[in-house]
Amino acid sequence: MKAHSKRKITTYLNFKKFYLILPSIFTLATLTSSISTSYNSNTQEESLRKEIIESNTETEKTLKNLERAIELTDYGNYKEASNYYQILDTSAVIQSNDSLRMVMLESRSFMNKVLQRFSKSLEDLLAMLDYYTKQNDMNNIAKTETLLAEFYRARNLKELAFKHLGYAEEIIAQGGVDPCNIAYWFSRRAACETQFQPNTDNIVFFCNKALEISNTECSSYTEALIYNELGFTYGHTEFDNEEKVISYYKKALEILEESNRMRDVATVIHNLTTYYARRGYFDKALEEAAPIIELAETNNWHGVLEDLYLLKMTILYGFGRYKEAYDLSRKSYLSKVQLMNDQYAIDVEELQAVHDKELAEKALKEAQIKAEANERALAYTVVSSVLLGASTLTVVLLFLRVRRKNQQLNLQQAAIESTNEQLSHSLEEKELLYRELNHRVKNNLMVLSGLIYLQQEEDPDGNNELYTALRNRIQTMAIVHEKLYGINSSKNINFQDYLEELVPLVFNSLKKGNGHMPFTIQCKALFLPIDKAIPLALIFNELITNSIKHSTPQSLEKGIVIQCRKENNLTIIEYSDFGPGIKGSGQSGATGSMGMRIIKLMVMQLKATLKRLPTHEGLSFEIRF
Repeated sequence: MKAHSKRKITTYLNFKKFYLILPSIFTLATLTSSISTSYNSNTQEESLRKEIIESNTETEKTLKNLERAIELTDYGNYKEASNYYQILDTSAVIQSNDSLRMVMLESRSFMNKVLQRFSKSLEDLLAMLDYYTKQNDMNNIAKTETLLAEFYRARNLKELAFKHLGYAEEIIAQGGVDPCNIAYWFSRRAACETQFQPNTDNIVFFCNKALEISNTECSSYTEALIYNELGFTYGHTEFDNEEKVISYYKKALEILEESNRMRDVATVIHNLTTYYARRGYFDKALEEAAPIIELAETNNWHGVLEDLYLLKMTILYGFGRYKEAYDLSRKSYLSKVQLMNDQYAIDVEELQAVHDKELAEKALKEAQIKAEANERALAYTVVSSVLLGASTLTVVLLFLRVRRKNQQLNLQQAAIESTNEQLSHSLEEKELLYRELNHRVKNNLMVLSGLIYLQQEEDPDGNNELYTALRNRIQTMAIVHEKLYGINSSKNINFQDYLEELVPLVFNSLKKGNGHMPFTIQCKALFLPIDKAIPLALIFNELITNSIKHSTPQSLEKGIVIQCRKENNLTIIEYSDFGPGIKGSGQSGATGSMGMRIIKLMVMQLKATLKRLPTHEGLSFEIRF
């Protein structure tokens, strides 16, 4: 959509000469009129000539500033772009030209959305919608409704996102909407499908419709979004079709790099390196991630840095480079803190401004009420003084009473503000303590894992399999706490992300030779609190360990599959591999091993049921809770 904005500026520049001549025409007309009524023509002519020159210079400067602000926003240099937007916001040219102001608002709302300054972004989008509605500009109303849907998708608000997509769809159905805006609508519909109700057929359908409509003149950015969406979708549904997945990511990167949208490049690189890591191409993933991490650090892209650090940390930890992995874990945590600090600072400023405005309005209203009351009291006093002859005493007593009430109200207001401030500080401290607790628990577990590793290295005659199993169980719990202090407000863990870290970790600790094990995980809607996440994590640690230990080269290449679904109030998880299975009878197989005893204990803790499913190849379990 930024390409569309740039096209508007280009069109505006093509007519800039005519725009700049208008003040001259007006000035000459004024000058002619002045000559007919005054003989001071020389002084007036010189003054008007200066006004023309100053007006032309200011317009050119404003257009250059707007174009530069959009370029910086596209690249991801938000700090410098913000400075330009502050200058533009006070420009007389912007204030007097609604078309240029709409271009500025669209670009600035995009920047604030990426920086998670959501209230600022929404304010600009609503201003655009209000303007286009008054102009009855259905094409731009459809575009703005789609931008609002994308805004609410970034906020993870499903109902509002689909609501605004529906508004835009109704307008598109009436006809007269620019193909670029229609293509962008299809791309955002595909993104909402991926995020809220993943269905591969629907996602691919909407992406292909967008590609049919889009063209290089105005929708290259939209095409890049679509190719990234297709790469992500096929990376999860056609996992082994490596050439297809990577080709889509490469197409997206080619378009974004050509248009110098490096912040978006970082997002696509993160998706690509994640796919490499899941395929077991860890060296390739590190190679792709290194330059983009350096670029993100230079530009303070804290959001994408957090994800890239975590991905690199997981890979290095699998290689046994624990010190580097710990450093990256710390960097990821600090990136998250910095992002929260930046967002919190903006929110505090906005809240303070709103609070000050409310206090001012309340004080004004109270003053008006008091003024009216005082006027009535004064009238009554005058009447009473005339009738009763005691006007002086009545006025004094009324004045003292009002002053005493005002003092009491001021004291109560101060007490309320003090209490609110204390509650706010208490809440912040509890949040910080909770995060620090999980951080320390995770660090202690990692230290314990490291000590076991050192003991294993110093005990060549020891049971390496026992050491490795013990370390994996400890690291399984450590990742849970890592996830807990890495999330914002929710105390539930995204188990899809957790399993995508756990499988490579266990595989790298047990793998033989240079082989790799693919895995498919379909648990996007599974979010668990810590009391359920830890026992379920230990169950999967034992199942994955068993699959790898007893695998053959052929079964290892087929990998493992984990699928989740909901039935009424039950969560059902199926785990399958393609190995030789477990010897024994009954629903759960052999019961004598330590691993199966741990699984049974964790199943009891979850108050769940464990059932071994019949299969012609490998091992399959079903867990219900």
